Amino acid sequence: MSFPRGRSLFAGALVLAVALSSLVAAPSARAGKNDLQLLNLCTPQVNGGISECGWVQRDASGAIKAQVAPTPAALANFRSLMSELGVVIAPRLITPADTLGYAGFQVSAELGLTQINHSAAYWNGVQGVDPANPGASRPDAYLTTVGGFVRKGMLIPFPAFEVGAGAVNLVGSSMFALQGYAKLALQEGFHSWPLPSVAVRGAASQLVGTDQVDMTVFGFDVVISKAFSIAGTARFEPFGGYNLLFIDARSGVIDATPGCDAYAFQHATAAPSPNCGGPAGTPNDYLADFTFPRQDVITRQRIFAGFKLKLGVLFMAAEYDLVPAGRSRDETQAMGTIDGSQQQQSFSFSTGLDF
Repeated sequence: MSFPRGRSLFAGALVLAVALSSLVAAPSARAGKNDLQLLNLCTPQVNGGISECGWVQRDASGAIKAQVAPTPAALANFRSLMSELGVVIAPRLITPADTLGYAGFQVSAELGLTQINHSAAYWNGVQGVDPANPGASRPDAYLTTVGGFVRKGMLIPFPAFEVGAGAVNLVGSSMFALQGYAKLALQEGFHSWPLPSVAVRGAASQLVGTDQVDMTVFGFDVVISKAFSIAGTARFEPFGGYNLLFIDARSGVIDATPGCDAYAFQHATAAPSPNCGGPAGTPNDYLADFTFPRQDVITRQRIFAGFKLKLGVLFMAAEYDLVPAGRSRDETQAMGTIDGSQQQQSFSFSTGLDF
């Protein structure tokens, strides 16, 4: 008798998740301090009273001499920034190894706090930092994410199978991460035995809400947990495990001369105001459009531990993650750009209904 009601509740939760996903796909008209601004990774210079990227090289007439390209130091900063941001939006587990069961599902609200090395030069690449005076304002030492998740136990394609989907917002920005995962319990349910439950999980997170970068984070986990009954009314499940992250980040097109309208300059019969430099009526300013070259996938590791406490249909869970410093190398570049990200840690909290 409870199954029709359960299906109705799950359908309603799924509709809410889809609606949330639709909302996050809509771009914000106002940038926040934590939104990406990759042009800030370039030290500015002034040309004719207009601020532009210092990588722009001009001849005596003011025309751009060659296609703008990031310096080796900027490539390292880009890789390090993407590495730490990837950890911020990476999927979190916040669940023990046991699945919900084929008839079970869960709806939750989630909060995450992730440490970043906010004083590092690569974190200049956000809206809240002035590249002309980067020390005046820095990002917070911990970035906050908030969101919601729906999880469902499955009988197909395998017994002891679970899937989940949701979205989180990086607070202080218009950026969201759409996330999903699939978990397979290799051993579960032997709660009266001293054997722990063991599961493996694959997850993905896609960053949306920015044109600065296309970022996808993939994660693979091994988790172990053990359930304990508390006075026959509540269940306490500590868990821990290891997670390997793969961060794929592709730069969007960046304008090194944001004060100049390249299209208007190309179609002008006389030098417009402000003057972009060089002869008007030419496509010269398009040489200022650049991207950070595609780099090899960034790898990071996480060691995590946490617990889930369930009383009736109510539950709460917490997780701590320790992420050692990144050291992956981009072999596509002759100099082999190295990830200079530092050690990070994160705290995650989840609460909701577990049927």
